[in-house]
Order: sequence, then structure tokens, then C-alpha cells
Amino acid sequence: MINPKQIKNWGRKIGFDLIGITSALPIDNPHTDALNNYLAKGYQGEMQYLSRHLEKRLDVRRLVPGARSVICTALNYYNEAPKQNSTGPCGKIARYAWGRDYHDVVKEKLHRLADHIRVAVGTPVITRCFVDTAPILEKAYAARAGLGWIGKNTLLLNEKFCSWLVLGEIVTDLELACDEPIPDQCGDCENCLKACPTNALIKPRILDARRCISYLTIESKSAVPAVLQSKMGNWLFGCDDCQNVCPFNQMKSPSNEPDFKPINVQLALEKVLSSTPEQLQQRFTGTSLSRMNYEYLQQERISDPK
Repeated sequence: MINPKQIKNWGRKIGFDLIGITSALPIDNPHTDALNNYLAKGYQGEMQYLSRHLEKRLDVRRLVPGARSVICTALNYYNEAPKQNSTGPCGKIARYAWGRDYHDVVKEKLHRLADHIRVAVGTPVITRCFVDTAPILEKAYAARAGLGWIGKNTLLLNEKFCSWLVLGEIVTDLELACDEPIPDQCGDCENCLKACPTNALIKPRILDARRCISYLTIESKSAVPAVLQSKMGNWLFGCDDCQNVCPFNQMKSPSNEPDFKPINVQLALEKVLSSTPEQLQQRFTGTSLSRMNYEYLQQERISDPK
């Protein structure tokens, strides 16, 4: 039997900031009820993929037959913003998208960790790697693995890194000792709910994506509803408003990941609006920005950030 401590040591050497292990057993309430209610109320908007393969999303063993354990990882992406030299109107970019696409960064590390595991075991073993694109409740598994707790802004929070984390998982048929969850530490604080300019956080841990700036600038392929346009601020891609006000996020720990060094922090609005979707995708290849909502860009009129 492989030692879970060895797996964690390999993960830290590869570059993961947090790593924990939990069972592949189904996620229990309240996560299951929360997801079902979320979908029933239509809060997912155009993200219809969330309702597909629901049985797999609620039970990772249906996604990976034979699964016994989930190795959960997190990578800190926080970086301070460098000085910008743009002279015209600019739009802001969510901090996670400043550098290289985190999907690629995290998955490469997961595969390296999986290689270590397979070599150490010496016999055939399942090691399926996932980063945000498969039907898996990654925040719920990460919370159960002790990486943090799910905050009132619906993000995974950790005492040291708060919500500046991207997640990844290795689902395996190895039976591994599990870590203990961390208690919820949000307390009475509701800073994130009050800070959301579009009131997308309608209750603690309940997000109406149809009002969320991140959804509207990325996931949605439609124009932003007129009632929300004036509330979008100067966000071009994503939004960090609910994270910036979190008390835990005031204790900043800069990322050690070179691939997360800032490339795009703000974008000159004139250049973005004068580009076609194809030109934008070519320009932002290898970064998360290739997924911009072009319909939103065409209707947006952003003023200079204060």
C-alpha cells in the first residue's frame, strides 16, 4: 500500500500548495440538495452542461468505475498587479486569468504526480486527472479532503490562501487514508454578498450565475441584459469583487508558480473592440482569455478605471 504522506510530498515538490485525500464515496447533503435546487431554479443560465451526467457529478465512481479515492490539489494563483502603461480606457481581468491558462498548468502537474504514483505502485492503477472540465463536484471533494471550506461566495476558502486557488483532482482505485474536513470559518461575515455589484450572491453560498459578472463575461454567449449593463463596472473578463473584500484575502501569499506571472492584467478597450473573435482567440492562445464573451465586448463601453 502506497503511503499517502509520500503522495503529498511528491505533490508539494511538483508545486501544489495544498493537497488532501478523500473517499470516492458520493458527496452527501447539503451539497447534493444545493446542486439540485440550483438547477431547478435555473441559476445555471446557459451552462446546461451542469445538468448533464448529473449521476456522475454526484458520484465520481460513475465517472471513474472502480474509483476508491480522490486526491485533491490546489494551486495558489495570487499575484500583485504590475503598473500599467495604457493611456486609453481599459478593462479589468480576473486575477486567475492574468497568466497562462490554469487548466494546462494544473493538469501538467497532476499528470506528473500520477506518474509518480504509478511507478511507486508498480502494478496497473487508475489515475484519472481532472481540472474543472469534467462532471465532478471539485469544491465539495476538496472541502471534504481538508483543503478548506466552501465560503459564502461559493468558492473554496483556505486560511492561508483564501479563495485565490485553482483546483485539480486525481481519481484513483487505490484505497488511501482520508483527511479530515476543516470547519467553516466564515462566521457572521457577509462582505462578499454586499460587495457583489449585480446581487448575484442572493444568499450565502447561493449564486445566481445569470447575474454574475464572471458568467456574463465568459460563460454566457449572449449580450448582457440591459438591467445589468450599468453594474458591470470595467470588468472585461471575470470578476474579483467578492474575493477582494474577504477578510482572509487580506493576508496575501504570492504565488510561487512561474506560469501565473501576470501577462494580461488590463486590456485597452479600443484594441479589444477592434478585434474579431478569431483575432482575440489567436492573441490569447494559451491563456483563459480565449474564452471571452464577444457579444458582451461588442456592447460594452468601459470608462477609465479609477
